[in-house]
Amino acid sequence: MEVKTVIVALVGSSSFDRFFNPAHDELQRRGHSVARFLTRNDLLAAVDALQCLEILGASSSFTADRELFAKMPRLRALVSPFTGVEGFDVSAATANGILVANGQITENSVSMAEAAVLFTLASLYDLHGTERYLRENLPRPSQVRARMLMGKKVGLIGFGKIGQAIAERLSAWGVRLVASVRTTRPMPAYVAAQSLDEVLATSDVVIMAASLNPESRGMLDLDALRRMKPDVVFVNITRGGIVPDDTLAALAAERPAMRIALDVFDPEPLKENSPLRDLPNAILTPHMVGHTVESQMRLPEAFCENLLAVAEWRVPEYVVNPSVIETWLRKQDSAQL
Repeated sequence: MEVKTVIVALVGSSSFDRFFNPAHDELQRRGHSVARFLTRNDLLAAVDALQCLEILGASSSFTADRELFAKMPRLRALVSPFTGVEGFDVSAATANGILVANGQITENSVSMAEAAVLFTLASLYDLHGTERYLRENLPRPSQVRARMLMGKKVGLIGFGKIGQAIAERLSAWGVRLVASVRTTRPMPAYVAAQSLDEVLATSDVVIMAASLNPESRGMLDLDALRRMKPDVVFVNITRGGIVPDDTLAALAAERPAMRIALDVFDPEPLKENSPLRDLPNAILTPHMVGHTVESQMRLPEAFCENLLAVAEWRVPEYVVNPSVIETWLRKQDSAQL
């Protein structure tokens, strides 16, 4: 079947060039029309382009909502180069028959899972505190602070691809694995489903593995966090905004035996005056601890593959809203008329 020229827009700052440029060049090589915009306002200013736009590629924080979809009557696919789609109104996209694709590659979920295990062990074993004794030539303490992971209860909040990868890696560590999920799903034999309250109240390690969306934003308020054990290890490597930074900082300041390890914040970058920065019981990294050479090499490829697939009316490998696929494919018939 002959593939018709498709109108594509890629929206994001120049920091996304390493993701956008290869896709831009390959789409153009195949005869498609590609426009590049640095901001959402730049896109909105291109009124004529909005009317004929068929595919939109944008960073995960880009606001793609009902108002925007109404301005793009021909839009049929929305593609993020990353796993996150927190800026996309997936429900509205689905209602409009718009397929949403993202970069949920294996390399990313495994990298993030390994980073979560790294954070957990570094917290339990007080890695940075132990380093301090050597770096500052301090005498060895009379009592050790390290705790084993074996025998602990590890609670996962969310059980998508990252949560599943974490559980798979910890399944041989002699821990009890539990998970809180909003939608009932089959669970492996080594993971027990529990309510969010029970996961928070009974876990020795709590790992945030949920994605950020309207339902999860602010999900863990102070009352919820106070249910955790005084010496809990709390890890977040997915998205900020699920738990307010200042709220978590206040609790960790009250509980010196608590350990927190965070790679994500809201807003980002982490505020210079954030109370998190002053906590001795916190590990903080700038949203990069799980970004590996392997995942960063694969993400631009997956982004390009997703865009090419939807341009050619093929279902891409990584679909966020699979319930729309049947409706989306039917659009092809009318598009060919």
